[in-house]
Amino acid sequence: MRPEIRVLAVEDDPAARTLLEGLIPTLEGLSLCGVAADGWEGLEQIRQQRPDAVLLDLIMPGMDGLELLRLLRGEPYRPVVVVTSQISQPGVIRHVLSLGASYYLVKPLRFEVLPGLLRSLCLGPLERAAEEYLRKLGATGLGVEAAACAAAVLSQDPEERIALKEGYISAMTVQNTSYACVERNIRAMVGKLHQAGGEGYRALMGPLAEAGTRPSNEVFLRQLSRWLRTLE
Repeated sequence: MRPEIRVLAVEDDPAARTLLEGLIPTLEGLSLCGVAADGWEGLEQIRQQRPDAVLLDLIMPGMDGLELLRLLRGEPYRPVVVVTSQISQPGVIRHVLSLGASYYLVKPLRFEVLPGLLRSLCLGPLERAAEEYLRKLGATGLGVEAAACAAAVLSQDPEERIALKEGYISAMTVQNTSYACVERNIRAMVGKLHQAGGEGYRALMGPLAEAGTRPSNEVFLRQLSRWLRTLE
């Protein structure tokens, strides 16, 4: 099964927090990893819990949603943020998105749309699944994280029209490195897996595992992205 998306709810209204606590765990593919009553508490929870997604109320006492978005731009870990607010003015929405929010929902929320929306926005669970799988195959080094990140991006398109470079760009951003380093680290990881020729690697690559030369990065990552799609 595809890993659950871990959600943090940042909401100052006690009744709304209670509603979120009750409903989010009932939505397919979602789990609630925490709730926060204001931006300061939300920032601390993000640092501690590292959620995949944050449902962020905009107007709160203390630190509001806008200030939390500004602070997150300087954080090493930045989850997907979906802002929720009764404010529907286009100018406010544009400003919120310019601060780094991934999506804007106008209250009252239609909770049934959240699983599909968050699946389309969150790669975190897929990256974790790919990384765990690679480590079970015996993979080590910086190429593991880079390959997991790239494969998660590629897995979003069953037609396989997403270019390999888009996956690399995502890995470059996560690792704060260059295209060449991502390419080299993945190549080294794939080379070691191919040389070891373990059972898991053979299952993933099929006949390609028996070839005399290691598969290209793209061939390997496409296979890994296809495996990720089986988790749906």
